[in-house]
Amino acid sequence: RKRAERFRPTVMVVDDEPRICRILEKILGEEGHNVVAATSGEQALALAAEVRPDVVVLDIVMPGMDGLATLRELRRRGHCGPVIMLTAHGTVETAREAMTLGAYDYVTKPFNLNFLKLVIREGLHDRLQGRRESACAH
Repeated sequence: RKRAERFRPTVMVVDDEPRICRILEKILGEEGHNVVAATSGEQALALAAEVRPDVVVLDIVMPGMDGLATLRELRRRGHCGPVIMLTAHGTVETAREAMTLGAYDYVTKPFNLNFLKLVIREGLHDRLQGRRESACAH
């Protein structure tokens, strides 16, 4: 008989660099998460509607629809879960702007994988505890 499967949170990674998506899919999958990836904001919105991710890791600088526009639209569509922004060192101001739009946190590139995993764990924990749900109140 199959054991009852424990809760496997879904993490959506959004980055226009497929290499980063593949690395995070592998590492976060090893952490026990279901991982889905999108390489554009538009693709992320369609995927989020389909899979309803528990946490989103979202790159800010992307061609076309950037991370801020994607975050804004995710919130408008009712996604209240933690969104962790990935940003290059030069765009920390933009990351702060993302926080005012309801981002959970931001991690600078090149990122420390252990730190990113920690922020994802904290975001999931807060979501499960019902904290930070005010993200949709923005």
